[in-house]
Amino acid sequence: MAQIKRAIAFASLLSLGFPLVSAVAFEGAVGFGSIATGGTTSYVVTTLADSGTGTFRDAVSESGRNITFSVSGYIVLESPVSLSSDLTINGQTAPSPGIGVMAREISASGKSNIIIRNFRMRQGNEETDDTKSAFNMGDATNVILDHCSVAFGVYDSIDAVGAVNVTVSNSIIALPIGQQFGAHLETGPSTWYANLWVSAHNRQPLSKGNTQYINNIIYNYQAAYTVADTGGDFSHDIINNYFITGPSTTSASDDYYQIDDNQSVYASGNFLDSNKDGVLNGAAANTVGSAEVLSSPWYSTSLSMASLTAAEAYSYVIANAGASPRDEVDTYVVSTVESLGTEGAIITNQDSTGLSNDGYGTL
Repeated sequence: MAQIKRAIAFASLLSLGFPLVSAVAFEGAVGFGSIATGGTTSYVVTTLADSGTGTFRDAVSESGRNITFSVSGYIVLESPVSLSSDLTINGQTAPSPGIGVMAREISASGKSNIIIRNFRMRQGNEETDDTKSAFNMGDATNVILDHCSVAFGVYDSIDAVGAVNVTVSNSIIALPIGQQFGAHLETGPSTWYANLWVSAHNRQPLSKGNTQYINNIIYNYQAAYTVADTGGDFSHDIINNYFITGPSTTSASDDYYQIDDNQSVYASGNFLDSNKDGVLNGAAANTVGSAEVLSSPWYSTSLSMASLTAAEAYSYVIANAGASPRDEVDTYVVSTVESLGTEGAIITNQDSTGLSNDGYGTL
């Protein structure tokens, strides 16, 4: 039965044109979103203003653009920003200390072929609509976020209901407020690779789709990898991740949450550190609820992608995840993880961090 389910899942991806080729979005891109093509027409963001010529809002208002930045700092959004299709957002081009947005949602809803790199999205309680997420890519196609930093999400940190061909890699997804949820994806397929998930109540991610979940670090969770009640039959490759409990963790066994017998799972090389003793000393954790156990990954690239052990992934993610250079928020987030069980909290307001700029930190 497991082999049949895996074959059906694989065949369905082929029939819909899902990628079986090397990454094309940029050198080092991985996973299902790596086929995103982005934009080619140059546009330089020259001001931190919310609107007008030279602004981020104007930059993303037309499709086909390849966006760079000559300014650094926070762009304080007065209203949500809707992206166009066929965009590349090169946050790595901003002068030090980097670029980001705060206070409102960034939405790629219904759009396609979007590449976002080295970009900070910090929604927070300046958001006036509690149904909005820090980044929304509902019903989007071919999207990759790499080395991004998403914090203080209100509805979800990342919302991807109905999204197809998604990668979130080398990113920090931390400190959601409001619902206190990390990410919600439906449809898929999706790839979550080498991300740092910190201090969320649940959805790290909630994945109702065929999924690769590889080399992630999940800290101070109440529920981590989640499927929840669903009528869908999905396949999940969960490989070489490290789950680490913290002060807010009420049940270490909720590292895998609500994974029922509709699901097929290949789980290998995962570890759980549950003793909160300040030392990384976990044990193997590859039992995933009542899911049907796969003897090999459902997708062909999963094993080659899982090049790091869980312990090696911890070191790599701690050193590399998020937008570069690290700002005040990400430095704070990483420091709580490095306490290995002794620090961290699930919060309802970014001001609880005690950081500058009403908790948003200063860029």
